[in-house]
Amino acid sequence: MTLSDGQKRFFDDFGYLVLPGLLREEVPWIIEEFERVFREAGIVHDGTARSSLGRFIERSERLCTLLDHPGVDGLLSGLLGEDYNYLGSGGELYVGDGMWHPDCHGDPVVQVKWAMYLDPLTPVTGALRFVAGSHRQGWKGNLDTHALWGIGMEEVPCVAPRNEPGDVVVFNQMTLHNALGGGNRRRMLNMLACSSCRTETELAFLRRRLPGDRSELNWDLMRKTATPKRMRHLDQPWQILA
Repeated sequence: MTLSDGQKRFFDDFGYLVLPGLLREEVPWIIEEFERVFREAGIVHDGTARSSLGRFIERSERLCTLLDHPGVDGLLSGLLGEDYNYLGSGGELYVGDGMWHPDCHGDPVVQVKWAMYLDPLTPVTGALRFVAGSHRQGWKGNLDTHALWGIGMEEVPCVAPRNEPGDVVVFNQMTLHNALGGGNRRRMLNMLACSSCRTETELAFLRRRLPGDRSELNWDLMRKTATPKRMRHLDQPWQILA
């Protein structure tokens, strides 16, 4: 896929972008692999607290191919450039309310989170919420909305797009986001990426952002099965850890 100028401008101005139905045809096998990876990792989710598993797509040859999908690669290339860096992935089983927060702040390159919820969600059943434009405001950490503004978390002015399995959302990791309500097993698959790093400041950021050595990336399967195009998104992080 190729993003329109309007979609790129929307992301730049508001800090998020929703692609309804982008992976609708892939949902059955993605869910199958998602459940298998959690099962084989030995994680037992009892519904009382969030369960998380890092290096997630790296554990499944088929999930690794998401980086090759024209919709996924086109989306990330359109926002970050064709030489964007893949940084990792996660699988989440969410429970209850979160807190308003950004994922990062003050970094010299754009970092995004690509997210796919595997269940139907509405604003009152755990759909992801965004404060549009907040990526430009320098927020840090979890926010106490009562202390800041005298309002509850649910009163923060925001957008909360409804989700159907197959929808994809990507957001700047400095954008304030949250999810409220919902059940005790909201399934979410995510991938992290950033723009290619060129200056010394950017390269220093990438070194800080990555784990200490290559083995911690868990990229053996990801690299072994990579197409030349996928390898382009793995090369800079891999080389910087040499």
